Amino acid sequence: MDRSARRIASRLTRSSLAVETSAYRSLPMTASYQPSFAAPVPLPLLQRLLTRGVIASEDYEGLKPDDRQAVERAATDDLLIDTLVRTRLLTEFQALKIRSGRLHTLVLGNYRLLDHIATGGMGIVYRAEHRQLRTVVAVKALPPSPDVNPRTLARFYQEARSVGKLKHPNIVAAIDAGEEPASGPDSPSQPYFVMEYLQGVDLERAASAAPLPIGLACQIAHQVADALIEAHRLGLVHRDIKPSNVLITADGQAKLLDFGLARLPGEERITRTGAQLGTVGYMAPEQTRNAHLVDARADVFGLGCTLYYALTGQAPFSDMIATFGPPPSARTQRSEIPAGLDAVLSRMMVAEVDQRYPTAEAAMRALLPFLPNAAVALPVAATPFVRPAVSADAGPATTHTAPGRVLIVDDQQDIRRLCRVALGADGLVCDEVGNGPDAVALGSATAYDLVLLDVDLPGFSGEEVLRRLRQRPPTRNLKVVMFSGAASGDELSRIMLAGADDFLTKPFSVVQLRARVKSALRLKEAQDRSDVLNRELLTVNAELEQAVEARDGELIRARNGLVLALAKLIEHRSTETGKHLLRLQRYCRVLAEAVASVPAYTSTVDANFIRMLEDAAPLHDIGKAALPDHILNKPGPLDSGERLLMQAHTTIGADTLREVARQHSFATAFLHVAIDIARCHHERWDGTGYPDRLVGESIPLVARLLAIADVYDALRSRRVYKPGLSHHTTVLTMTEGSPGHFDPSLLDVFVRIAPQFDRIFREFGE
Repeated sequence: MDRSARRIASRLTRSSLAVETSAYRSLPMTASYQPSFAAPVPLPLLQRLLTRGVIASEDYEGLKPDDRQAVERAATDDLLIDTLVRTRLLTEFQALKIRSGRLHTLVLGNYRLLDHIATGGMGIVYRAEHRQLRTVVAVKALPPSPDVNPRTLARFYQEARSVGKLKHPNIVAAIDAGEEPASGPDSPSQPYFVMEYLQGVDLERAASAAPLPIGLACQIAHQVADALIEAHRLGLVHRDIKPSNVLITADGQAKLLDFGLARLPGEERITRTGAQLGTVGYMAPEQTRNAHLVDARADVFGLGCTLYYALTGQAPFSDMIATFGPPPSARTQRSEIPAGLDAVLSRMMVAEVDQRYPTAEAAMRALLPFLPNAAVALPVAATPFVRPAVSADAGPATTHTAPGRVLIVDDQQDIRRLCRVALGADGLVCDEVGNGPDAVALGSATAYDLVLLDVDLPGFSGEEVLRRLRQRPPTRNLKVVMFSGAASGDELSRIMLAGADDFLTKPFSVVQLRARVKSALRLKEAQDRSDVLNRELLTVNAELEQAVEARDGELIRARNGLVLALAKLIEHRSTETGKHLLRLQRYCRVLAEAVASVPAYTSTVDANFIRMLEDAAPLHDIGKAALPDHILNKPGPLDSGERLLMQAHTTIGADTLREVARQHSFATAFLHVAIDIARCHHERWDGTGYPDRLVGESIPLVARLLAIADVYDALRSRRVYKPGLSHHTTVLTMTEGSPGHFDPSLLDVFVRIAPQFDRIFREFGE
């Protein structure tokens, strides 16, 4: 019992005694009267509901005074339950369970069950809520029974493992799993697993009243095929693709459910030989012979049957024997179905395995010509009864921005259509061409944000298109993502060096395509923000030049103030402490002063060098001003796309400062030092750093010095995703745990003066 529940229970106990005592005192006392305390008191039931977690303590404490008084004065358990339902502390489902004496079944682990969603052969699905996070989830549990079949239990756990392996936008996501301990000596434990809660309608219900529009039906099948590609990639065969296992959200997104019959790679047999696995009417004929030997083509069969149902409202086969015969024609049920689509369906549902589409990807490509040009929403008649609530604390709507424009260049029409449909679902505006000359003509005349460009094109190659677009880009920071199915490693390297931003290898999935495009467009957004920063910085410098007198001393002081102000603006957007910049300047000064005594650096590191380094150090991360907040302040490790975007802050910062230096010659030396620091402070001595993979002394000396200072401060400082290290551990990490990171000669100097770094850190603190 948590503290709130204990406090409420204590109050309820006192309230119960007060009610009884008051009632007892109001009675006339006679010699023959014996007071009885056996009258029914409902409050212990309320205590059990709070203690067990069926009712959240904060919900009870938040009741209006009149409602709380009505709850605490309920004279019977039934009246108490009715009052709790009326005040929305209980659902009707929970009330029914409590009245039937099954209160103990309403909480599984950290989840309180709120309502029943569905019952199937592999368990019961509930709408539930996490008791601490208060997030709504779906919980699937086996019915509590001491006689549960071991095979059923094995399949249940197999489904949990299967869903846990899959991360895909068209597959229901697994969140948690567990086992509720037995509530008594005669009751069994209850296994369960937790999934995302989806508001929508399954395909069986959606098409039961009337068949779906052809474009929408194909769109749903296309999404399910994409989900199957991911499942098959991990060695999972679903084996039960059918309309009731496909949920459609209100915006037309398909979600594949119920992996209870999925075959895991290398699984041990958990069904009797000859036992039927699947659903009649949708199960591939070879699955009836041996369900353990089927492959991805069995799921292609089920997908074809599911699409047939979506288009006609009827199952294609009435019994298992019919699946061994020729597949039925959907056009006989619905004449407007294109003949080409009917042929695709027939090939998906053909009995002979070798004549079927060999993979889900092949079926997905075959459906491309029949997809709508844009995402289609679920018909109003099929939308769910429960609508997602608008968050009360949601901020104001963001200002509208124009959708990104993408040019798709490929000589294969099905590839162009796949890209257009996938990216159109993300709100991007797409044009397409099929050869090199058209790509250059349209790409040069239109302000595209991104070009998807095949390497092998008629007319002239994708590399030539890339070269011409880079010579005369239609817009600033144009992104180009190349793709090919036959390019070698050397060719890929040459293409990337020629100016491509990313590369996709054919065949690629929709998930891969959308991820690469999204990452490239985020980088463009960051660079566009950098352009704005360039203009603002130039304006500030122009105003500074007009306001500052010609004397060099005043100019330098104003410059340094401007540097700190700009760096502070960047720092305030991040989670770093406010004294990081001051510490960094001090580290750089003491390190450079010590390095000046080393013979190899005596002629280079003088008083002017040290002053320039100290003054320019705060600008090392100026490029972060262009990064989105969700990356700059992410409380954990970055994924690969986010890491690439974060690394771009070095080039963004250097380009910003280079533009200032080009237009303002009053501080050229200072700005060149700042440019070297901004671009190169993440380079490594062994050549594995970024952005230019410089090696050894080709890294500017100012950047090598600042790297030591910056890494020391980063290791010492606390972050939301890590604790701060001690001075000793930091020095040990830098000297022995980071081989190849730092200039060895500078690292030796650092070790000698490391106590000074510790004093600076302690002096300025965090």
